[in-house]
Amino acid sequence: MSKTVSPRANIEGVAYIITSLAMGGAQKVLLGLLDSQQLKAKPPLVISLLKTEGLQAAFASAGTEVFYVELEKPQLFLKKIIQLRRLIAERQIRVIYSFLHHANLFALFIASLSQKPRPLVIWGLHDTPLKNLYTRWQHRLLFWLTVRLAPIPRKIILVSERSRKRYVEVGYPADTMQLIPNGVLVKPLDPDQTEADRQALRAELGLSSAAVVLGSLTRAVPEKDLPLMLDAFAQLVAQQDAYLVLVGEGVDLQNTALQAQITSLCLQDRVYTLGIRQDAPRLIRAFDIATLSSRSEALPLFLVEAMALGIPCVATDVGDVGLVLGGQGELVAAGDSQALAVAWKRVLNYSVAEKQMNIQTAWQHIQANFSVERMQQQHLAVFAEVLQSCEANQAWNMRIHHKRC
Repeated sequence: MSKTVSPRANIEGVAYIITSLAMGGAQKVLLGLLDSQQLKAKPPLVISLLKTEGLQAAFASAGTEVFYVELEKPQLFLKKIIQLRRLIAERQIRVIYSFLHHANLFALFIASLSQKPRPLVIWGLHDTPLKNLYTRWQHRLLFWLTVRLAPIPRKIILVSERSRKRYVEVGYPADTMQLIPNGVLVKPLDPDQTEADRQALRAELGLSSAAVVLGSLTRAVPEKDLPLMLDAFAQLVAQQDAYLVLVGEGVDLQNTALQAQITSLCLQDRVYTLGIRQDAPRLIRAFDIATLSSRSEALPLFLVEAMALGIPCVATDVGDVGLVLGGQGELVAAGDSQALAVAWKRVLNYSVAEKQMNIQTAWQHIQANFSVERMQQQHLAVFAEVLQSCEANQAWNMRIHHKRC
């Protein structure tokens, strides 16, 4: 277990690498981490591999300095690497903390090119590598590389116990792994704000004020299994007057495969695909149920956010979703559309007393186990440990140098 870091201690010399600043769980985790005052002695340095629109305003509000590698422009690669190498030296970066597989590989690459003493690397993993999950050869190659390079990072931070076990099974070193669950800012529940947001979303969609709305902050990727969610929803609307709101990357009108399934199930007037949105808390508060149909997860931040905002959850039993729900909401087997539809119906049939008890107990569970303050303190302890090892290595190298001289 990590030691507690003094509230007066400042952690300096840490840079963060992430694939992009697009809307996503890893990006929100990074924003929550950077909200710690102990990381703000200097403006934090965030390195984004891609210059993708999304959470730029939020990162600017956090006081970060963002460097874009712009890998989408290969002609700039050499120039960007030279600039980044200089920036790392100027900022005296001693630790690089990376998020997600592409960023993890890049962290090792840029650390190896940095001036001595080179920064130590911490990897962050936010998925669970199930068998046959990676269908593209590029993804399989990327995963193969990370398994073989995994002994190099000083620490590997995971957000899920199931994920940790699976990574050990495929060859990651267990002795450098650290489990730190995702966390969110947990505020007191605000029924008036919830009702205002409920009415605002229904007005935006042209629905009645009493309309039942299920919602999912998700992505159009195989592991989220949106086809299963749509199949389950088709079963629900055969018995229940309800609507489904899907929000996230690739979940929009341009996704022809998704729209084709919606049409084939005759759900055109029941399903809203809103794409990327910047008002996640407002949307979540407007849902009657927050739901996921994933066949693979680590620890989905969306469910943590929903419970912290007082919204009942229904999700598939993957990753550490069961630990997140903590006995509240409904947990169903992955791949079972009928069970998902039945679980939605069960939650919609909660009595007022049952719903309020669920909301309050779920909120207390999140406050106790998945707060952003808890997540920050655990990360700070890891950073302090790695920075201490940096100083020890530098002192040892200085002693060797003096002996040789």
